[in-house]
Amino acid sequence: MEEKEALSSLPLTPAIPVNDIATPSDQAFLQAAAIFQHVLAEKPIRHQYVHYEKKTDIASLPESGDKTTAQQALQLVFSTLKYQDLLEEMMMDSRFHTSQHIPSDLLPLAMVMLCNFRDRSFMPREGSTNGEEPQQEVRDLECRLRKCKTKLAASLARCRVKHGLRSASGFLPQPVRSKQQQARRIPCYAWVSTYKTSVEEVCEKLRLSGMSEVDHIEEVSESTFSRDPFCEDTLVLPQNLLTSLHLNHLIADHMLNVQDRSTCLAASALRPLLPDKADVLVAGSFSALTVAHVATMAVASSSNVLVCSADHTASQLNDLQELLKQMDVKNVRLLPDAFFSLNEWDFSIEHLKVIMVFPQCSLSALCDPVDTIFNEHGDWNLLQDLSRGSVSQSKIKKLTIQQAKLLAHALTFPQVQNILYCTRSVYSEENEKLVNSVLEKIRTPSKLLPFRVNEPIFPEDSQSGDMTSNKYFRLEPSPLTNGCFLACLCRQADPTKVETVQEVLARAAAKGLLDRLFPGQEKVKKKKSKTNPMGNLDQDEDKVEGQGKKEGTEGGRKKGLKKRLKRKIKPNHIKVVPKQYSAGHKKRKKKATKQTHRKRRIIKRKTRKFPRLTLALISSSKPYQHIFPAATKQESPTSSPKKDPNPARKMGQHTQAKKATKSLTGQAEGPVRSYMEEMANIRASTSQVLTSPLTYSILNSERKPEAVCLTAEAKMRMDAATRQ
Repeated sequence: MEEKEALSSLPLTPAIPVNDIATPSDQAFLQAAAIFQHVLAEKPIRHQYVHYEKKTDIASLPESGDKTTAQQALQLVFSTLKYQDLLEEMMMDSRFHTSQHIPSDLLPLAMVMLCNFRDRSFMPREGSTNGEEPQQEVRDLECRLRKCKTKLAASLARCRVKHGLRSASGFLPQPVRSKQQQARRIPCYAWVSTYKTSVEEVCEKLRLSGMSEVDHIEEVSESTFSRDPFCEDTLVLPQNLLTSLHLNHLIADHMLNVQDRSTCLAASALRPLLPDKADVLVAGSFSALTVAHVATMAVASSSNVLVCSADHTASQLNDLQELLKQMDVKNVRLLPDAFFSLNEWDFSIEHLKVIMVFPQCSLSALCDPVDTIFNEHGDWNLLQDLSRGSVSQSKIKKLTIQQAKLLAHALTFPQVQNILYCTRSVYSEENEKLVNSVLEKIRTPSKLLPFRVNEPIFPEDSQSGDMTSNKYFRLEPSPLTNGCFLACLCRQADPTKVETVQEVLARAAAKGLLDRLFPGQEKVKKKKSKTNPMGNLDQDEDKVEGQGKKEGTEGGRKKGLKKRLKRKIKPNHIKVVPKQYSAGHKKRKKKATKQTHRKRRIIKRKTRKFPRLTLALISSSKPYQHIFPAATKQESPTSSPKKDPNPARKMGQHTQAKKATKSLTGQAEGPVRSYMEEMANIRASTSQVLTSPLTYSILNSERKPEAVCLTAEAKMRMDAATRQ
């Protein structure tokens, strides 16, 4: 009910087509005929009422420097394609092309001129020259049409009666007819250039001209205007106001710029995504007015707009530079490369943060796609499908392939934080399905956050109650506006993934956020010195000694030392042997590395020292029992010392002496003697032993095992001498 009330409040004035604003020129008819012949689809033989000549090449199309002429030609082509079946039936019923002997190569021109002749209610053209040189072919066909005016009008009436239609628009399919009706009621959207003026100043000028401002778009009429709720710099004006004198000076000075609402929404969605002093790249198919609008939005954040000049023709770049000069826009920079040739290492895009992607789409959400195709240099072949109300699946598939490549390449730049994807299509294959499929296939490096669909761009929009649909902004075509689709992709973490406490602490520690909270966790670097080249040797040796004490044996200490030697880090002054060298080379280098300060200390700690024999020690009560326990075994008077020729056996006597120490300490000694007699006997025996040269060598030896064995033998000789 609300929609019906809104429609009833709209003005019922018909839309003003381009061919009614200015009468098409002869050049416009010729150009329209060439485009019509190129985009015309071939019908089955049984449905071919008129046989046209083969299609012409695009390079052979007539060129015209006048933009108005080119726009009129596209509008004529779209109208002719929509009414193609009706026009061919009129020609067959009136036998116009056979009675007038029109050749097949002029049939496309005849169809275009017949469509315009019917729109003018079979009235002649007025002021058709417009200062241009007349074309003889166009003038001859125009004369033939005037001659057959009555026959053609009668044929049109018979076709309406035959099909039971009240008007010629009844021949159109339902989707095309409904879009044509909506196009008559859609208001005009114009954004204000903040380079030259402000929104308030323009609104004040409109009020002075007799117009009043309303709050809602539905209330816009012939003498009222409104502001777009989604776009702060966009005004909504009635269509008939474009031909009035109130807006002529504002439009001529580019204070007001008439553009489709879908493009205005995309530029407005860019405003919250732009950081300060960042660059935004516009890629795809767009008009010069779109670049100017984006540049106007980027001025607030001191940002620049980048355009890849290799993706556009020379005429398009000239139009862009001319418009920017007229609007005094200075923050647009042209890059010499194509978009697909750019990569993250290019110096020209080092400050790039946002990319706006405007791919070529089916334009199925627009009520009248002619202006968009003309301004954005779109594909003319879409006119054939759009004139039938739907786009074929083969063309949609072809478009989606290019759209996916464009969006996927935009996702490869690591410095980019936001991507805005905009289409004017109602098909999900070009919108949310394509965005989801590209995001699933793209692989993001582990150090970067992945791209995800951001929250709704315009929170005020509540057209759909589905939470999944609210991620995207979708505007359906209606009598108030054309349709569009917007998707904002931003780098952000997965909101559905719940991080553990350990993951949060690990990420905070990696960023250095816990250094001040836990100062004890900081790593203390050991200072190197000449006595401690490893920096942490003393600490490790203490650990090894503690481990040896814990094991309780010397073997445990050795085991701990071996483990430490395996974990030992080589000092800086030792050269590391590469793996490709031979094993012998490794062994030699390894021997060289063992001669370190730490190894010398370990060897020094393992060495056992024997006390030096002195006269005071020999003269004690038990001079040899605690030093040479093996000699105490020879207590029997009948035993006689024998020299063992085997040196290995002498080496074993020293080890056996250790085992015999405990057993001999507990044995009872010989009969008790008086202290004076024992001392006298010891002195006598000592004097004899000391006079021999063997005794001096025994007293001076420290570490030789042979000296140890000879000392034991000397002890036995001394005991034998004492007993004698």
